[in-house]
Amino acid sequence: MTKTIRQLRQERGESETQLAEALGTTLQEIQDLERGIASPSVERLRLLAEHFGVDETAIDLEPHRPPSVGERLVDALEP
Repeated sequence: MTKTIRQLRQERGESETQLAEALGTTLQEIQDLERGIASPSVERLRLLAEHFGVDETAIDLEPHRPPSVGERLVDALEP
């Protein structure tokens, strides 16, 4: 079963900001990746897989639905 970047991040209890810092990237890039606005480079995909401790093929890069109002609110309130 594959999981989205958002699911993997939330399972670890990380904020988007924490993930961005861990990967040495920007909050905007993480937000764009989670929303399917951007696709990760091969190197970024490798780093994501390493960070989450999963195989690269376990990361679903196609969000299946837009974030709910609640998810958007939580994202907006994250530091």
